[in-house]
Amino acid sequence: MNFNMSDNHGQTIERNRTLKKQLRTRSGFTLIEVLLVMVILAMLAGVAIVMFSGTEEGAKIDTTKLKLTEIEKALGLYNMHVKHYPTEEEGGLEALRKKPSDEDAAKKWRGPYLTEKPKDAWDKPFHYEPVDSESTENIGKPYKLWSEGPDKQSETDDDIRSWSEEDTE
Repeated sequence: MNFNMSDNHGQTIERNRTLKKQLRTRSGFTLIEVLLVMVILAMLAGVAIVMFSGTEEGAKIDTTKLKLTEIEKALGLYNMHVKHYPTEEEGGLEALRKKPSDEDAAKKWRGPYLTEKPKDAWDKPFHYEPVDSESTENIGKPYKLWSEGPDKQSETDDDIRSWSEEDTE
């Protein structure tokens, strides 16, 4: 066997040169390119957040309006059966879930009209207030029913009501 070390060594050196050349010519991303892509992604994320942030709040408002309608239907059924709307003494909206203690009303009651305690989309209870028929406040309904809305404070502009403000003027 005849080993020619110089040929082997020469081939190794040539392979090393070829690999070095390939590494030098191989393109990669520069720091500027990487930063530019990051800036573009951040801008896209910002636009997406701005576009979709109001969507959730709008959905909560719509959900609360639907729940108000559901409660109004339950109040109508209660009134049809018991012949009056729940009073504060009867527990307000709680009277839609629990049989009245008054014997006459209990005989007519066909509930529960609601299965769970009514809460708005912000997990706050609805407000219910019977309106005296002789009251100067004419809202077109024998009760006021409302949610505190997104700010979770009663009697503010974002309250979600079962009556319109024009009705009170």
